[in-house]
Amino acid sequence: MEKDFKHPQIFSDLLMFYKRYYPIHSGLPKPFRFTTGESILTEVTHCLKLVTLANQCNKNDAMGCAQGSELLGQLRASIEVIRSYLLVAWQLKLLSHGGLYQLTDGLESVSKQAARWQQWFGKRDVS
Repeated sequence: MEKDFKHPQIFSDLLMFYKRYYPIHSGLPKPFRFTTGESILTEVTHCLKLVTLANQCNKNDAMGCAQGSELLGQLRASIEVIRSYLLVAWQLKLLSHGGLYQLTDGLESVSKQAARWQQWFGKRDVS
């Protein structure tokens, strides 16, 4: 019998970020919300997909570990894209200092988890 699939903590943390961002997103001015704001939501959704795909990689196979590491590299890049979009919102005074701090603090946690997970994939000895 196969084990039940379980998402890692990073997935839950990304969901928490989404839940924190969405009410802020809803209050943004329409032009920003329908451009950059939608891009943030799209990027977070893409991050959730990358975490799921990385978690599905064969962790006992060199190719699977390489694939997982590559996906996590993409995840880390997407997190930086989200961070840059949030900075734009803050620079335009659409996001408060507190809002920026709360959101980037959550992203920092996700980024650290992704970096550690990517290192884990890189250190796997699957000879």
